[in-house]
Amino acid sequence: MLLDPQNPRLKPLWVRILIVAVPLVLAAAGFDQGSVTVGVVFGLLGGFAFSRLFLP
Repeated sequence: MLLDPQNPRLKPLWVRILIVAVPLVLAAAGFDQGSVTVGVVFGLLGGFAFSRLFLP
């Protein structure tokens, strides 16, 4: 399944943090530049990654 938290490559905490942080930084940059659509899309991707990797 997409972003399986049991995958050994996603075991280190820094990898999971990076996977969540990159889309959220891109969302912030999109909102800062005035592109709401890009900000929303990347914000949703970051939220989805957070929910899959950090929430039970």
